[in-house]
Amino acid sequence: MSEDHDHPLPLAGLRVLDLGIITAGAASSQVLADFGAEVIKVESTTYTDPFRNWSQIADGGSPDPNASPAFNAVNRGKLGVAIDLKTDEGRTAFLQLVAEADLVVENFRRGVLERLGVGFEQLKAANPRIVLLSLSSQGSTGPEREFISFGSTLEAIGGLMSVTGYGPGDPMWTGNNVNYPDQLVSIIAPGLALAALRLRDHTNEAVHVDHSQREAVTSLLGHEIVRASRGDRSSASDSNTHPRHAPHGVYRTDGGDDWIALSVRSDDEWAGLCEVLGLDAVARDPRFMTTDARCGHRAELDEIVGAACASREKSALAHQLQAVGVAAAPVQRPEEVLDDPQLAALGFHQTVPGDATIQRGFVARLSRTPGRVRRRAPRLGEHNDAVLGRLPVFEPAIESVRSPDQVGQ
Repeated sequence: MSEDHDHPLPLAGLRVLDLGIITAGAASSQVLADFGAEVIKVESTTYTDPFRNWSQIADGGSPDPNASPAFNAVNRGKLGVAIDLKTDEGRTAFLQLVAEADLVVENFRRGVLERLGVGFEQLKAANPRIVLLSLSSQGSTGPEREFISFGSTLEAIGGLMSVTGYGPGDPMWTGNNVNYPDQLVSIIAPGLALAALRLRDHTNEAVHVDHSQREAVTSLLGHEIVRASRGDRSSASDSNTHPRHAPHGVYRTDGGDDWIALSVRSDDEWAGLCEVLGLDAVARDPRFMTTDARCGHRAELDEIVGAACASREKSALAHQLQAVGVAAAPVQRPEEVLDDPQLAALGFHQTVPGDATIQRGFVARLSRTPGRVRRRAPRLGEHNDAVLGRLPVFEPAIESVRSPDQVGQ
């Protein structure tokens, strides 16, 4: 799809102040930047986004605060300023930015903004039409509102971990490299922001959006909540198997060095699988001729299918199975996803201006005004002059607002 530069991006003219950190906050505002909003990332020289020094992934923890892959992946397209909100001068500068902004995004623990003197009441005083998007872990009310959370703990407390993993005795989370709840929130939150902005425009009044990441996780388990309310037994985690489909799981390929995921959901699909894998005799085996029979002999079936897949190449095998109606896909590593022809056809991967990296693109495309990556992630305080220079409070002597000697180059 070709990009039409004659049309402004759909969120052009929207100004966002980004206090978001790590993924949930920073990635949410990045979506707005991708579609044209001016997003100003606000950090301080004494407290930067923890993603600038994130040691939990490969190449993380660099002494260069601008080199982190995690930070660059969720902050492209933004301007960056360094303001210390713990000082009077910093708060004054921030509230002056609020006066000319549409939206503030934050994902701190509840009470942090109020202790800094920039809570919703202070924001409204500075701008009666401001929208505050709060993406806290627990929400603004309740006995656990100030609990510390990460994606992993949210998977546990939200109920997700109880139905994933390799059995009820071995619950598992998605791990530090994914933190699934954070990714989920960053997809939901931009829609909440736009809904609140629309309400603001109808009422001409400020809006505070209170989004609980914990609730977002539990919302994924709607059917389990209904079951529990009826007193029914909840679904148990059971590895990659399915109670009514077989074979269904992940099988080794490429001599044991790779994997393919597949699911057979009908007798016709079973016949197609056997044809592709050369299992003619197995297809006629009474133990495997019906879905119920296959589910009843799952262990033997997995061993047979696993042996037949082991010598095949995962991508070629997946295409052959798809051709006979079997849902199958190679388990791809990040470098393989980068070269994926389907994602290339969609134009998913994006080259970032001023950066040598390729990044994930947009999960949707608008026909006339698709998203656009306009700049790399900001260096710490990189745009102090351009952004803070237009404020009355901006003076070189106010070191808490403008600290060039501490700004990453």
